[in-house]
Amino acid sequence: MSTPQKPDPDRRYSSEEVADIIRLSLQDESRRNNDALVDYDELIAIANDVGVTSDQIDHAVYMLQEAQQTRDKERSLWLRFKAHALLFAAVNLLLIAINLLTGSDTFWAMYSVFGWGLFLLGHYAGLRYAPQFVEMAMQRARNLMDLQQQNSADTDEQVLFSTTDSLGMTETSGMLRFDAGKLVMEYQTIDALFGVVKSSVKVLEIPVANLSLARIDQKLWSADLVLQSKSMGVLSSVPGSNCGQLRVKLSRESVLAAKVLISHIGDKKNATAQ
Repeated sequence: MSTPQKPDPDRRYSSEEVADIIRLSLQDESRRNNDALVDYDELIAIANDVGVTSDQIDHAVYMLQEAQQTRDKERSLWLRFKAHALLFAAVNLLLIAINLLTGSDTFWAMYSVFGWGLFLLGHYAGLRYAPQFVEMAMQRARNLMDLQQQNSADTDEQVLFSTTDSLGMTETSGMLRFDAGKLVMEYQTIDALFGVVKSSVKVLEIPVANLSLARIDQKLWSADLVLQSKSMGVLSSVPGSNCGQLRVKLSRESVLAAKVLISHIGDKKNATAQ
């Protein structure tokens, strides 16, 4: 057996390679010592050495336990199906034997074989294919939950908006966020007809003290954010502003974040007033 070469000390490994190396190492150790077990504290220590947090370990342990429980349940269900199949075979063989021995002109045993056989076939189809559809439905539900959580996490920090000029020739889209007592607006204008970019990304910082009003106008299918400044010059550079007021259309995912943003503005104004 050839001696393994020493790994390159300058090589860097991906997270998947690290996981595979640790798994293979533990498998090799377990072959040498069948009684070698790792408790939770040792597991956390090993994880910390490779940059894995305890929360990730807890989640992985939960997933492992869930997978084991699923396999145990599947094994139990298949054992029940095998018992069902053996009972089907034994009973129907007995009925066929009785039918033949009695010399009946009607092969009545076929009704039991056919009827019970359909039920057994349905039992098999349920075990064979139903888990796939259930898993697909569960995965879809998980994806929707992840998307909602991601949208919620994203919109907690920023508000997406859009607005058009009075003629509908240009469209401005951007984002709003609250940062250090200021309302920070980033926006860009494009040609609404041809989609040509008409301006670079611009950033406008508005001190909360310069705002006299911030509210949400909730409509049937949409919502608008209305900002009113104390002077016309504060919002004059933003397309769509008129007499110191700016009305922008909120994306549906940003309505909740806009409410949080207004709350921050109100808290800051109250703190300043005190």
